[in-house]
Amino acid sequence: MKAVILAAGEGARMGPFTASEPKVMIPIGNRPILEHVIEACVGAGIRDILVVVGYRRERIMNHFEDGGAFDARVEYVTQGKQLGTAHALASAQGKVVGGMLVLPGDNLIDAALLTGFLGQASGTSLLISESDTPGKYGVVEVRDGKLQRLVEKPRQASGNLVSTGIYTFPQSIFDALAASIQRGRHDLTDVLEDLLLREPVHAVFASGTWIDAAHPWDLLTANASALVGLHEGKAGTIEKGVTIRGKVSIGDGSTLRAGTYIQGPVAIGEGCDIGPNAVLLPSTSLGADVRLGAFTVVENSLLMDSVVLGHHSLLQNCVVGEGVKAAAGLNAASGKADVEMEGEWHRLAAIGGMLGEDAEIGPGVVVEPGTTLGTRCQVRAGARVRGKVPSGTTVM
Repeated sequence: MKAVILAAGEGARMGPFTASEPKVMIPIGNRPILEHVIEACVGAGIRDILVVVGYRRERIMNHFEDGGAFDARVEYVTQGKQLGTAHALASAQGKVVGGMLVLPGDNLIDAALLTGFLGQASGTSLLISESDTPGKYGVVEVRDGKLQRLVEKPRQASGNLVSTGIYTFPQSIFDALAASIQRGRHDLTDVLEDLLLREPVHAVFASGTWIDAAHPWDLLTANASALVGLHEGKAGTIEKGVTIRGKVSIGDGSTLRAGTYIQGPVAIGEGCDIGPNAVLLPSTSLGADVRLGAFTVVENSLLMDSVVLGHHSLLQNCVVGEGVKAAAGLNAASGKADVEMEGEWHRLAAIGGMLGEDAEIGPGVVVEPGTTLGTRCQVRAGARVRGKVPSGTTVM
């Protein structure tokens, strides 16, 4: 069986974190989401992988190449226009012979989930899961292991079972895709509705990791989950007086300066410079070439490559894009917030700031909970930032 991974979309709901790379390449536990997906496929025994690419495809192809470094055989096909998931899968026609596993490239999953699914799947099958927020997904109705109905993002959910967007299909799916697309229906949920009228669709519940990182704050949940299985390793330079507790991974060329305290799980990339007297608390990931000044505290946050935080800064439950530069005294503490994203409002119990890539932040800035700072924004000294700040804005 071949796996077809749908990875062509931009991921607009990720706000300022997909300006320079597709959503599937956002790092989780210091590895792209798509890398976790490919690892799960390989762990479930599927090494032949076709990735459907589109938006900024070169970032994906340059990272994975032919898949050899990941113990897989990876090929690519391009979806010219990102019209929907059915249209994306149709791009794979001619590249797949026989049955296939089809899955999104932007969900954090593990091999146990896929192994359980494949062990029960037959013909056309859908992997389902339970969700505390079913209205965000396609809510399914199941009887005797067969899918009866799928309602996409209902206002009033009839239950808590949802579609994960992970399927097995026979070769004949390409005929169904073509018929649906001809009628202007471009999503796999549209195709599934048509299939239900004429053939059984198996609904399979399997245990394992499935986290849909739909919004920036979901990255924190995914990151914390990925760090549970962190492989410990301590490269670089660790000065005298550094305290490390729990699982911690430190990349080559990184320096932890005296007095720094780390409570894992924490992942630190290559070439980082931390402290002195900095504090890193659980579920934090630092990408490559991150600089944290003296007495800076970071908790349950995801910092991408080349981020710089000045001394005496505080970040809690934050997502920080690549290349963000902040002077001393940045305060982005966690709290309750109502956040708007793509026209929808979300009430969050604990969130810090979401700081878009290449933002420049002056000294003494306060970022209120739930603030989304766009890419390349400039925030002047002493400013208080709140709400949604468009890319390229200067905040005085």
